[in-house]
Amino acid sequence: MKTHMNAAGVALSALGAFLVWNFVAELNFANKESYLKGQGSIEILDPSTEDIRKLRFKIGISRLGLALILVGGLLQVVGTYMD
Repeated sequence: MKTHMNAAGVALSALGAFLVWNFVAELNFANKESYLKGQGSIEILDPSTEDIRKLRFKIGISRLGLALILVGGLLQVVGTYMD
């Protein structure tokens, strides 16, 4: 049981970290091609209703990822101290 709890904790933490990374990696207003050539500029356009909906969804997924990291870490701690 102890091994299963630790494994589940690691899996949940890894999944949570991926969800948070995916949100952070996509939240970027720079034109990546020109930015990598040293000619970058940032454009912030007026958001559409669809843009707002997508951002709210990504924020929700990121929060879910943080919760999974927390639960996964707690499972690992509890699994470590189980008899």
